[in-house]
Amino acid sequence: MISMTSPPLLKTTSTILITGASSEMGSALIRQLSNFSSLKIRAMVHRSLVNVPGCEIRPGNLKNLDLLARAVFGVDTVVHMAALTKSSRDSDYFDTNVNGTKNLIDTCVKQGVKKIIYISSLAASISGGAYASSKLEAEQCVKNSGLKWLILRPSEVYGKGHDTINQLFQWVQSYACVPVIGAGKSRLSPVHIDDVVSAIAGLILIEKVEYKTIILAGPEEIIYDDLVDRIAAYFNVKRFKLHLPTGLVKLAATVMSGIGINILVPDQIPRLLSEKNYDIDVAREILNYSPCCL
Repeated sequence: MISMTSPPLLKTTSTILITGASSEMGSALIRQLSNFSSLKIRAMVHRSLVNVPGCEIRPGNLKNLDLLARAVFGVDTVVHMAALTKSSRDSDYFDTNVNGTKNLIDTCVKQGVKKIIYISSLAASISGGAYASSKLEAEQCVKNSGLKWLILRPSEVYGKGHDTINQLFQWVQSYACVPVIGAGKSRLSPVHIDDVVSAIAGLILIEKVEYKTIILAGPEEIIYDDLVDRIAAYFNVKRFKLHLPTGLVKLAATVMSGIGINILVPDQIPRLLSEKNYDIDVAREILNYSPCCL
C-alpha cells in the first residue's frame, strides 16, 4: 500500500477518464477513486460494462475517433490502461497498443487534456516479444505527445481474476505435476492488484509528479521454480515440476494458435522469460510505496 501524508494533493475538482475501465484493475481503480470528492470519474468502455456508483460511462473504442472525442471532452487527466494482452498475431498488438494509443493521444491534444498516465508493463522491451515491443513503442508515443505524462510499469499483477499468478495458484492446488517453461530460473516480482491500484490513485491525486517512468513491482524477486515451491508449501502439498524445453513449448503454442486454440500464445513465452528491472525505489520515494508480500 502507499501513504500520501507528505506530497501536496489535488485541491481543485478534476475529471479523470479511465480507458480499459471494465478490466479488474480498471474497476478497482474506479471504486478507490470514487472515495475522493475532488475527482469526477468517467469510464470509457468498449465491450463490457462498468457497474460502479457515481461513475459516468462513455462508450469508446481506440479505433473510433468520434467516440474518443466524446469520451475525452472536458477531461483533465486520462489513465490509459486499455490494451491487447493476448493474440496469436503480432500485428494485433501494434494495431491496438500503438496505433490505438496514438489515436487517444491525438484526441487528448485536440481536446486540451492536461496529462496522460499510461499503464504499461514491466515486460516492455524489444526482447520480450510483440506485446512487450508494442508497449515500449506506445511508451515512446506518450513521451512524445506534448502532454504531461507518467508511465507506470506494473510487474506480475495478481488478485482475484484470471491473471497468470492466480492461475498458477489454481494449478498447484489441483495437480501433482506443474509444467515449467525452460529451466525455471526466470525471475518474477508478483505484486497484488490492490498495491498497484493504490499507487495509480496516489499518482492521480498527488500534484507535480510528471515525466517519470515508475516501476510497480512486489517487495521481492523470486525465481519461477521457487515460486512454485512456495505456493505448494502454502497449500501443504508436494508438487513435481516438469521442465519443458522453451523451443518445444513455443512450437506447441504456435501450432495450437494456428488452429484457434489460444490457451498459450507464442508471444507469452519471451514475455515471461525476458530480463526485467524490479527496482521500486522511485515509487518508494514518491509514494512511500510498500507492497505486500506474496
